[in-house]
Amino acid sequence: MPLCLWGEAAASATYLINRSPTKKLQDKTPEETWCGVKPSVQHLKIFGSLCFRHVPDQLRRKLDDKFQVMIMVGYHSTGAYKLYDPNSKKIVFSKDVKFDETKCWNWKDKASNNFDSHFYLSDSETEDAGTEEQE
Repeated sequence: MPLCLWGEAAASATYLINRSPTKKLQDKTPEETWCGVKPSVQHLKIFGSLCFRHVPDQLRRKLDDKFQVMIMVGYHSTGAYKLYDPNSKKIVFSKDVKFDETKCWNWKDKASNNFDSHFYLSDSETEDAGTEEQE
């Protein structure tokens, strides 16, 4: 992970700590004590995991990809995810994201990260394709 993302890592850690129960607050979360409502943790994802941001029709041409490969680096107060684009080195916010928490960006070898998005398959799709070829 590049040094420029360490601030995002600290912000994400703070976000998670505020949603974790503590003994000092009698097993309540700081967020729950402050707001009076127990926070949801259903939206939490693995920091640094690979994700795919949907590119709206208005921002792409006919043959452009429908998604953009990004890295999840945090959460936004509006409910969106903070995503890092390693190619343009910019952070964007988006709610329309699919996650692959089993994969992460290879920071050491940039050439291996330039995969063709048209042929990206999940592990289950790869297994299905292998069984179809055998038949």
